[in-house]
Order: sequence, then structure tokens, then C-alpha cells
Amino acid sequence: MASKYNFNSVIAEIEKIVRVWTENPDFSLGEITLQILQDKIAAIRQKRDQIEDLRSQLTARSNELNDGLAELASIKTRALSGYRATYGPNSSQYEQGGGTRSSERKRSSSKKGKPTS
Repeated sequence: MASKYNFNSVIAEIEKIVRVWTENPDFSLGEITLQILQDKIAAIRQKRDQIEDLRSQLTARSNELNDGLAELASIKTRALSGYRATYGPNSSQYEQGGGTRSSERKRSSSKKGKPTS
């Protein structure tokens, strides 16, 4: 779910608050102290870093998955070609492996247009 807050914008704005607060140590914000605010900023930055690390890991795993799927698809193609070459294009083995038997293929219709009257 997208946040209505932009990380960089919020951090830039809150850093302004920290700078002013640091220059004016007598400033008070109820139960929030300067140290508490700085700790919260550090915690948010740490969470952002963790998310970026997880995104990198997710991208890597996704690429590995796609590579594995491509390899399996290639093996499937080779196996079907082997079944076709060994047992024939109209064989049960070829069909059981996922191919379409030549006797079951739909014949293409003629592309020639019929004369219109």
C-alpha cells in the first residue's frame, strides 16, 4: 500500500526541525524530546534500509526464478523434439509429453478470397 508521505520529503523537513531544535535547546514539545526525535529518525532510516535490502533480495530471487523457468521451458522443448524425433509427430508419447499430434492439428483454411457477386 502506498504511503501518502514521501520518505525523502519527510526526512528533509524533520531534519530542519532538528536543526532549529538543536540551536534552541530550551524548546519543548511535550513528551517528545530532541533525543527521542533523533531516535525515531534513526529507526525510520533503518526500516527504509531494511526495505531496500529486501527489495534487492526479492529482485535477485525473481531473476533466479525467471532463469530457472526459462531453463525448464528449454528442456521441455528439447524433450518434445526428442519425442517427436524418436516416436513420431503422431505418437502417443509426443501427445503425453504435451505436444499436439499431427492428426489432431487443425488444418489451415485457404487464404484465397471467394469471388463476390
